[in-house]
Parts: sequence; C-alpha cells; structure tokens
Amino acid sequence: MATRKIFYNRRSRRRAVAAAGLGMTAVMLFVAGLYTGLTLAPLFAPAKLATTNEPAAILAAAEF
Repeated sequence: MATRKIFYNRRSRRRAVAAAGLGMTAVMLFVAGLYTGLTLAPLFAPAKLATTNEPAAILAAAEF
C-alpha cells in the first residue's frame, strides 16, 4: 500500500509567510506615513509661518 503525502504543512507555511509579508508591508507603510506626517507638519502650521508683523488670518463666515 502506497503512503499518501500530506501537503497541509507546506500550504500553511505559505499562508503564514504571506500573512507575515502583508503585515510587515502594512507596518512599514504606517511608519513611513507617520514619519512623513511628523516631518512635514511644520510646513502646514500657519502660526509658525507667520511673522510678528503680519496679522493672523481670520476668515469671514461668508467665505465658507
């Protein structure tokens, strides 16, 4: 009687590697976005860009 090969172990290893790869990709994208956001945040802060001679920008209600 021939022995039957079981392929479950190989398939589960592939799934684990694929899941680990997707997880690492998600973590790397999150870290890159966090770093970029923290690095570029001062560029979008109007209080830091305005000098002392300029008045603060105030929008009227009609401009919305």
